Formats: sequence, structure tokens, C-alpha cells
Amino acid sequence: MIVLALVAQGRDYGLAMEEFVERARMRLWAKIGTSTIYKALKDLEADGCLTSQREDAKRGPGKKVFALTAKGREELASRIADALSSEESVYSDRIAGLVFSLSLGRAEASTLIRRAIDGMELALDGVRQEQVKQAGNPMASIILDFYTAVYEAERKAMRAVLQANPEA
Repeated sequence: MIVLALVAQGRDYGLAMEEFVERARMRLWAKIGTSTIYKALKDLEADGCLTSQREDAKRGPGKKVFALTAKGREELASRIADALSSEESVYSDRIAGLVFSLSLGRAEASTLIRRAIDGMELALDGVRQEQVKQAGNPMASIILDFYTAVYEAERKAMRAVLQANPEA
């Protein structure tokens, strides 16, 4: 979905997509590896969702520029509809670790939970700094506000476990 959407938004070659992903800090909220973009472009072109042309270059091979086909636009609409109607649960390794932390004993669990809370504080500081950098970008604000709420909820759950288990 992400690569199709990037092409639809006018980011029509791999490097432009990669630069946008970095600039928008998309890897904070989307599973998109550095080689993912190029593999997806190749696969989507093979599936008939994209077409491509080589642009002339002064040196070396020109960049490969992509465009959505009608099939690609339909596929993008389908993937967006699926994503928006997804009933998939939000999964968190931190919450899974928290649930089972007391199986290590209260003292060790307490140490690990406190360390995790410290890490959450750092993560929240990073998100807040990014919010300042992204001021004026409404979509970035929405995403960063979401992650602020997630981190704060996880931190609250960790503190609740510590309070419910004072010996921890």
C-alpha cells in the first residue's frame, strides 16, 4: 500500500520515495525497510500495478520513473479500504513483557519495568522533539500524537504494575 500511495502522490522513483520516507520518519509508524521500496516497485510493476520509463541522464543510466496503472489505482483503493477496516489488534512487545515480568520475581521485574519506564521517557522526549520539528505538518502531528498516546498508555500500565506490586 505504501509504495502505491507514494507513486500516487507523485513520488515516482525509488530514491524520491526513500528520501520522503526518511524525511517523514515513516519508519516510526510503518514497516518499511530500506530495500522494501525497490522490491515492491519491481513486484508491483510485474503485477501490472505500475508502469515505468527510464529518464535520460547526463551520466549513467537514467532513473526509472513509475506511474500507477488503472489496476494499480484499484489495488491502492482496495488496500486502503482493507487497512481502514482492519480489526487487527495492536500488538506491543512491551505489554507482553509487562504481563509476564513478574514470573521473573518481583525484584527483577521491578528493575526491568523501571528501566522500561526510563526508556519510555526517552522515547516520549524524542517524539516531542519531532513534534516541534514537524510543526505545521498536520499528518505528522496526527501520527506523532498517536505515538505519544501509545507511549503514555504503556508507561501508565508499567507504573500501575509497580504500584499493584509494591514489593516489585
